[in-house]
Amino acid sequence: MDYDQKFHKLITGTIMRCWDARVTNRPTFKELMYEFDKYKYDYHYKIKKEIRIQIENSEKLSKNLGLKNSTTTTLLNYQTHPQAIYTSRLNFSKLPKPKNEENFEGNLKN
Repeated sequence: MDYDQKFHKLITGTIMRCWDARVTNRPTFKELMYEFDKYKYDYHYKIKKEIRIQIENSEKLSKNLGLKNSTTTTLLNYQTHPQAIYTSRLNFSKLPKPKNEENFEGNLKN
């Protein structure tokens, strides 16, 4: 089982709720803040809840796979073409209403 398959199930559920096509089904900022604070509290105080177990398992797996938590410090240098047009030319007036894919959860797990 590789690292991607060990991705936290609880976090995946939260991500799926955030991606819901219906805005009313998405969690509010306060709901997300409460949920992540709860995870942080459980982890910090070593409460053996599901999130702590998943984090520990992922950390062990990362260590075994030799994955490193690193960030890049490379500076990016962009040049803008003087004749470039940076506004969309697409017609967005006739887009269909957003909807979730039928096998949304199944595709996310694969």
